[in-house]
Amino acid sequence: MWHWLIEPSASIVEPERRLQARLLMAMLLVLIILGLFSLTLSQFGAYTKPGEPKSVGAVFDLITLAAVLLLAVEYGLSRSRHFPLATALAVGTVLSATFVAVIVNPNNLQFLFFLILGGLLGSLFLSARATAIVFVVTFIGLLLLPTFVPVFSTSNHANALFFILAVGGLVVMAATLRQRYLDQLDWRTQQLVESEARLRELSIRDPLTGLFNRRYLEEMLALELIRAVRKQYPIGIIMADIDHFKRFNDTHGHAVGDAVLVQVGKLLRTHVRSSDVTCRYGGEEFIFILPEASREITQTRAEQMREDASQLHVQYEGQTLEAVTLSLGVAVFPDHGSTIDALLGAADTALYRAKHEGRDRVVVARTPSPSGRGLG
Repeated sequence: MWHWLIEPSASIVEPERRLQARLLMAMLLVLIILGLFSLTLSQFGAYTKPGEPKSVGAVFDLITLAAVLLLAVEYGLSRSRHFPLATALAVGTVLSATFVAVIVNPNNLQFLFFLILGGLLGSLFLSARATAIVFVVTFIGLLLLPTFVPVFSTSNHANALFFILAVGGLVVMAATLRQRYLDQLDWRTQQLVESEARLRELSIRDPLTGLFNRRYLEEMLALELIRAVRKQYPIGIIMADIDHFKRFNDTHGHAVGDAVLVQVGKLLRTHVRSSDVTCRYGGEEFIFILPEASREITQTRAEQMREDASQLHVQYEGQTLEAVTLSLGVAVFPDHGSTIDALLGAADTALYRAKHEGRDRVVVARTPSPSGRGLG
């Protein structure tokens, strides 16, 4: 029951804010209970002093009742996204109720020491600057109190002024240190999140071409297969290989080979949608995952890649290298397999056929027959 009473709404998502909202609701509930308990005792004359007018007790009851009602409203606000407003109102309620109590009954000046409750409450939920403002307002209110309470003299209650001033300074200092600590903690947390994101990006990207790597390919293809089975849609797989890539390395050096890989990677990236996945599978091989692409669409996309690659002229240190050609193998889920190994194996076999048949071409994998033998 208590857990439900101090549970904020889902609109407050930040962990720190939710913790503060729980603490504020708990404190407001305690103050409401104490206020109701005080009203109950007042009805039995627990606070009535000999010779004191009954009107004073009635006014105190009205003040207490008004404070309880305001605290109840603030409790309701603290459960919602209006938590900051509830905090400010709660601080104002505590300060106002205390000052009014002193003005109504100037003979009971021990209420003055309750003025620090507003600042203490503010230090838990407000910024250090706002907390300082609360204590400054409290101190100014004390200096102006003789205007409303003639029997009150600041010189005769210097101890109360000094006490509030000292406590205010300590609380503001503590709130400032807490705010700096929280800011530093937020900064470090943000740095950690960014570092983790960078490490994640490095772990799934090929450092040379910037394309996704084999690890990411296997993760994403596994997820896509699950979605494809559930939603009953095909997945196109294209495996591409740069023809005679070893000749680039042997003739011009590995730096030129790297330049070819980078340029081909940029070219191939222009042929994918935002939902597609482009990966460097290893060496000079690239793989494309095309969700919701039929056999015909996947084959057409592969032909476009092959034609555009044949128009690519790689530049390196002012020198134009020989033309680049691609051999591509095409496989489609579920026609050519229902697992990662089966699909990649079918695409690889089709790529091998493209190489064997003369390179610079697209070959679609054979559909396996029920007996396990491919159909031509």
